Amino acid sequence: MATNKVIMAKTILVTGSNGQLGKSLRTLAANDDKNHWVFSSRQDLDITKKESIDAAFAKHLPTHCINCAAFTNVRLAEKQPENATAINVDGVAKLISACKEHSTSLVHLSTDYVFDGQKGNPYTEEDKVNPLNVYGKTKAASEALVLEKGLKGYVVRTSWVYAENHGQNFYRSILAKARAGESLRVVNDQTGTPTSAVELAHFLRRLIQQGPPFGVYHFAGNKIQTWFSFAKDILAEHKLNVEVSPIATPKEGLKRPSFSPLISIKPLNNEL
Repeated sequence: MATNKVIMAKTILVTGSNGQLGKSLRTLAANDDKNHWVFSSRQDLDITKKESIDAAFAKHLPTHCINCAAFTNVRLAEKQPENATAINVDGVAKLISACKEHSTSLVHLSTDYVFDGQKGNPYTEEDKVNPLNVYGKTKAASEALVLEKGLKGYVVRTSWVYAENHGQNFYRSILAKARAGESLRVVNDQTGTPTSAVELAHFLRRLIQQGPPFGVYHFAGNKIQTWFSFAKDILAEHKLNVEVSPIATPKEGLKRPSFSPLISIKPLNNEL
């Protein structure tokens, strides 16, 4: 006799939800009748404060937590390593403690900046991390915490995230400058995989729904390109005939991975 499989609704708590990924998740959640989503900003859930985390977890009892809260300003992290560490490492440790207490699955966002860019080929989930700067080092440290035993944890690495309709990002900056008639000079010696925040949001929902083994997963766009070639694609998409010139990365003392595309050897299926 056939039986219908009952899928239990999940309560998904999203930290740092005012960023471009958080806003993309909000849009997705508006049409998700399978799960209950809770979106929090730093004002109502500050991951650097244990009491703030504990209050949110006690109130919402999340089955899953997507951690979008992070110190992401790469240049500023060099000048403020303590602040970057307080959010990206110590804050994550506090969040992990609450997840363990409530048996909550944690989905932690990370970055291609955990790699040094010297591999010469796209990075997979099995490659060893070797960050070059403070931001990358704090994210690598947070990954190690999430992957410790005793936590139901996912690390989702992504790269060059952009949203077309909101946030401050490369995609919107190029469009704004082009429409304002500004000349465009874009670096052509950094290579990565630009990733749509909307597509990343859908991946995160699939990850939670499918519940694959805990560990590291990569999700990034399919096209490997430089910032320069990405800028040309953006202009072509919007039929803007604006000249864009390739330049070298300025010598500013900040080390960045020059070649850090991400690919996955653990892809999910497209089912929800």
